[in-house]
Amino acid sequence: MKYFTKEWYELCQKTSFHLNLEEEKQAETFSEEYFQQLFNYELNNWLELQEEISSILATNDDHNEYEPFNRNLAIKQFHDGFIYNQHRLQNDLPEMILKQIADIRVFALYKATRKVINALTKFCEQNERSVTATGATYRKYFKEASLSFEKDIVEHFGFHDCTVTKSVQHDMSLTLYLDNSGGFTNIEEVTFENYKIIKQEGLLEDSWWLYNEIYKENDKYEFHVLLQNSDMELIDFIICADYVSFKCNDNED
Repeated sequence: MKYFTKEWYELCQKTSFHLNLEEEKQAETFSEEYFQQLFNYELNNWLELQEEISSILATNDDHNEYEPFNRNLAIKQFHDGFIYNQHRLQNDLPEMILKQIADIRVFALYKATRKVINALTKFCEQNERSVTATGATYRKYFKEASLSFEKDIVEHFGFHDCTVTKSVQHDMSLTLYLDNSGGFTNIEEVTFENYKIIKQEGLLEDSWWLYNEIYKENDKYEFHVLLQNSDMELIDFIICADYVSFKCNDNED
């Protein structure tokens, strides 16, 4: 990838830390008592919400297939999410902001001082500007370059939020089968003819299609794809081909 790189995608994840934060004066100092009160308060709110959702779903379940509310499971889910959020913040926030946070556990429950909120908002807005600028640069490139691309490729090659379910290689072609239920396309198969894999960092099966770029040199197309597997690892995949064909859900090319 030249534009939508792993680094760019990771920067995308650092544009929203300031959202949902609430100003709280007690977050200025470390207090075990305050943390425990806050944690129990947020946990109880979570349990009430999950129980309400479960009740609504059970009422609308005509086949009695929906599992009843499981309090212990809900508690575990809340705790796991809290730990994940805490680790993510510790790994992704800059040291200058982490030093201003009295208790990362309180911050992971979306409570912070005004000083921290302001610093984090500035940090996220800078990241957002960088992310947006990269996207605009690629779109400008693609608008000009696509004039020499085949119409089918311009209109159909883009599988954001699709999942690669299977890949089948033949001597002269590679076909990727897509689950497009979460995407924005009706394409379910894409076949690369007379292809060569330039880079493939991991298995494509069961990976989530994030972004792609298209290039053309010496009458060959080069497709750069950024994917993410079930372990949340990013995968760079680059393939060149003479031609690409598509198959839709309705089995029409």
